[in-house]
Amino acid sequence: MNEEVNTLRSAISVLGDISAWQIVGVITAVGTIAMAMLQLVKDLTPLRRAYQHFWMRRWVAMHAMDFNQNLKRSSDNKNLSEVSASKAEMLMVDLATGGAERAFYELAVEQMVAQINAAAQITLDYPRKYSDLLVILCEGADLNDVATVLAQSLEGARAKKKLTLSANYMEARTRIGHRIQRNLDAIQIALGSRWKFWMQIIAITLSTLLLEAAVISVAGSHYGAILMALPIGIAGGYFAPVSRDLVATLQSLRK
Repeated sequence: MNEEVNTLRSAISVLGDISAWQIVGVITAVGTIAMAMLQLVKDLTPLRRAYQHFWMRRWVAMHAMDFNQNLKRSSDNKNLSEVSASKAEMLMVDLATGGAERAFYELAVEQMVAQINAAAQITLDYPRKYSDLLVILCEGADLNDVATVLAQSLEGARAKKKLTLSANYMEARTRIGHRIQRNLDAIQIALGSRWKFWMQIIAITLSTLLLEAAVISVAGSHYGAILMALPIGIAGGYFAPVSRDLVATLQSLRK
């Protein structure tokens, strides 16, 4: 117990000998280095692609399962059939980026959602051809609206100049379109926030490890210095995104 108290007192005394500006400088430096390393890892490894592929595959599978379960519980809409999550994902990649799966999942979240939105517009024009993707993107919409769009849609109506679509169909299509937009917003918010969360955790871990390694190389196994470096390393990782945004702003100003 006395040893622990002495260690804590040693850490406090060492911390008291350092000025606030020195602490800020260390936090900024270690945060910048951690963010640079993290950016290097993101650029040179398939980290983003692997994570976004995993997240989107799970999202598609969950929505396919929800739709199929709702279809089984419904006594109406017998003209609807269950959807395949794997087929829907394949169609999404094909319509969004021409089947370039790696390029699709390497996009930033905002760009990826924009490409999915472009694919969604095609599914609304050709709902029967791309029905698996359509019903997953609009999951949560009324099944009657989905059945109406699939049954009454004129595939390629614009090209054939057949604009004899019923008001009921147009209303159902509008409601489905709104539901698709809300689902896409949910993807951008949820996937974007989770990606930022894990990047923040990795940045904190990197900055803490870097600072602790530097302290050990200088002070050896001095427990007071090691304990003191821990909150500074965590703070450096927490503010690492600020350093990244500052560098990005300076680069944009130079251009």
